[in-house]
Amino acid sequence: MTKLTKNKFEQIVTSGLGLKDARFQLEKYGNRIIGHVVSPSFRGMDDYDRQKRMLDVLEAEFGAEALKRIGMILAYTPEEWNFDEVEPGVEVPPKKRRKIG
Repeated sequence: MTKLTKNKFEQIVTSGLGLKDARFQLEKYGNRIIGHVVSPSFRGMDDYDRQKRMLDVLEAEFGAEALKRIGMILAYTPEEWNFDEVEPGVEVPPKKRRKIG
């Protein structure tokens, strides 16, 4: 069984999904990798599709073991992540605030 490192995870997800300009914020949590993936390639996809595509790529590489090696990985576009370097011409939606109480 191949050891899953952060670098290996990044390579698998980037190449498997064809991500462009991907940024990863990953950490080990016990035996699992958790974190965030940010890429403009996620534009136009809903959350479910992003998660499903990532899991499909990881299962193709590791089989059923993928679920034992990967924790929660969330996928965002740069606009959703609110990076300072948003692509020119891309409108950033305003942040929604929920009222509490």
